[in-house]
Amino acid sequence: MENNRLLSNWYTGYLAFLFLVFLVVPKLTALAIILFIPLAIVSYKKHYFQFKFNRLALLFIIAYGFYLFYCLYTRHVDTASKYLEYKLSFLLVPLLFSFVPKERIQVQLPIIGFIIGTFMLFINGIVHAMTCYASSSTFFTCFTSSQFSPIHHPSYATVFYTVALFLVWFAYKSHYKWMKLWLALILSGIYLLAIVFCFSLAGLLFFFIAIGVTLSVLIYKKWGRAVTFILGVITTASIVVLFQSVSVLKNEFNGAKMYFDEYIDNPKAFVQNKKYPMSGSEVRLVMWTAAYQAFTNYPFGVGTGNVDEVLTAQLTKMNQKELAKQLYNPHNQYLQTGLEIGIFGLLALLAPFVFALRYFKRSNNWLLLLVVGSLLFNMLFESMLQRQSGIVFYTIATCFLVLYSENIKHTNNAHLEKTEVA
Repeated sequence: MENNRLLSNWYTGYLAFLFLVFLVVPKLTALAIILFIPLAIVSYKKHYFQFKFNRLALLFIIAYGFYLFYCLYTRHVDTASKYLEYKLSFLLVPLLFSFVPKERIQVQLPIIGFIIGTFMLFINGIVHAMTCYASSSTFFTCFTSSQFSPIHHPSYATVFYTVALFLVWFAYKSHYKWMKLWLALILSGIYLLAIVFCFSLAGLLFFFIAIGVTLSVLIYKKWGRAVTFILGVITTASIVVLFQSVSVLKNEFNGAKMYFDEYIDNPKAFVQNKKYPMSGSEVRLVMWTAAYQAFTNYPFGVGTGNVDEVLTAQLTKMNQKELAKQLYNPHNQYLQTGLEIGIFGLLALLAPFVFALRYFKRSNNWLLLLVVGSLLFNMLFESMLQRQSGIVFYTIATCFLVLYSENIKHTNNAHLEKTEVA
């Protein structure tokens, strides 16, 4: 029993360390994953772990297999090799979480690791922003977007801060001794500030959606449907007022809406008449159009690593030669994957994340819904699984939360069996 408790502490401590390394020093994440191997071997020999290869792991490996297979059609070996290296998480992480603890997993240490990691990420962002501001740049330039979030792209960082915010209140609600109300309020203020400073419009929209859904569920359980509806209308109106009263948000939102309306009015003229440099919203609309048209020409994919070449040709054909030189990705993971490895490859990539939602229904694991929901939503506006920040986080978070749900179910069943025998 003592050995099991010790190995349990090592296991949860390792997960805390893994989250911390990934958030603060992402380049060392691969090394941190490799460090799990000796722990897995010892724990397996001590019968604390059992090796249980599940369908989620299989689905991740199949998704990786599509990228590997489509390398046969690549014309850019270096780029294809880089993508395969990035997506190794689809192989390593599911295998890592196939070593399933027999005892109940205690999540306090992983939560602490993630909270400390995001807090350190925030401090790093503040220091970087202040250094920038000291060089006579404007406050807005230095304290928003990539200047505030130099380690991870702002879209990913917004997701991390959002998850951390929910973890803070999960810890408080679970009555963890170290999470006092005053600490929860301070950390919430920090994460809210960080989300604003990241200044990712898609990230902000998802944050408001996540908060809105959470409050709606809580209010519905306590006061019923009518109150939920009334407060929902008030909340929606408040968000609209917020986006129209804060000048920065108003400019971003109205700018995006203006370009979208212009695009809908005449898509062909919009794409052909826009000249680089453009705003972020204009770039996205043009890149989405180019990627969609290329995808309709190649519904079964162009090959791993060939997307940049195909998009360059498509943009040139659309009178966007200067934009083509920038080698932007489609800013949409659905289009990125569909174009690269085809419609079946896209379905294979989505399969493990959609499959993971089954465990939300079974275990009521709202954090799993938050993580997968953030991915599926943000994939509309960013190629979220093209960077290490997205690939590693979503693979680790999804596999761990599914493992945690399975672990709770297994240990509860074992406890019931012991009770019935007794």
